[in-house]
Amino acid sequence: MSFFDSIPQPPPPAEPPRRPRPAWEQPDAVIPGSVPGELMLIRTHKAAVTVGSIRAYPNGFEFTAHVRVRGANEDEPVWHDPFDRHARRGSQAASDVLRLGVLYADGRRTATSARYSQPDEKADPGRLVLRHGGGGGNARRWDGEFWVYPLPPEGPVTFVASWLEYGVAETRAELDGSAIREAAGRAVILWPEEPESGPRGAWSSQRVAAGEPDDPGPGPGTDRGRPGAEGAGMGG
Repeated sequence: MSFFDSIPQPPPPAEPPRRPRPAWEQPDAVIPGSVPGELMLIRTHKAAVTVGSIRAYPNGFEFTAHVRVRGANEDEPVWHDPFDRHARRGSQAASDVLRLGVLYADGRRTATSARYSQPDEKADPGRLVLRHGGGGGNARRWDGEFWVYPLPPEGPVTFVASWLEYGVAETRAELDGSAIREAAGRAVILWPEEPESGPRGAWSSQRVAAGEPDDPGPGPGTDRGRPGAEGAGMGG
């Protein structure tokens, strides 16, 4: 035995417990089901806003906001974010920026203008969550991703927009909530989000179930991944 092997070593540190993944968080190991159609929310001679590219998951859905503005001078300053989340425009009133909201048939509602806070699942398990993801573009075009939790109940899902900078006080368009729920049933759950090991603070899912590897996913007539089956979000 070498000298260094004879030196007592401290025991390895215990692996910290993993926090359960929040029910409202968008799952990573799911291929979403697509919802056909787009909704034109705003269309004037200066601006347009469309909601499209809707993809449904077992616990919610995501969509893309396609924003376009018209201008003659290509040398105008680069457009950063129509929702002005970082207040880069400074002097512009908060009500003048683009605002986007979602309204469920049961009355639950939320909007980009709401002050964001981490949802408390115990205090308000059915709270409607709207989270802004990535986005980008140029001085005339901007596309941004949004995540909505939970899945909608039966009835219409209403998208509401306001953009006073371009003279639009409020406009609405509806999408059938059952179309989103049906698309959620076509989502393919690839594998459980519970890795055997991971970095400190890694998330692990307690709400998304999956079949074995190489499982083709839920087929016609099956319930896995559908709302109400294991893996569906609360309050949907």
